[in-house]
Amino acid sequence: MENHSRAPEGEYQTTDLYFAAYLQVAGAPMKHTNVAKGRLTFVFDSTVANIVELQNAWFNHSGKVSALPYANAVKSLKHICHVMLKSDR
Repeated sequence: MENHSRAPEGEYQTTDLYFAAYLQVAGAPMKHTNVAKGRLTFVFDSTVANIVELQNAWFNHSGKVSALPYANAVKSLKHICHVMLKSDR
């Protein structure tokens, strides 16, 4: 999980669905998604939230979000993956 170097200024990209759900619940707004080569990328606005701080908390197992909103975000992002990847075929 990394911010791809090709991400425009002010954007953070990840293909990790569970990390994307965490970012959403932690307050980072998702701007859009991209589909390329059968893979979905979630793009977040990095000007609103400190993505590096959130990423460090995620990897250090110290990031705290409420369970129910996190579970709902995971379900929602899985649905987005299903719809976007199905329409990409």
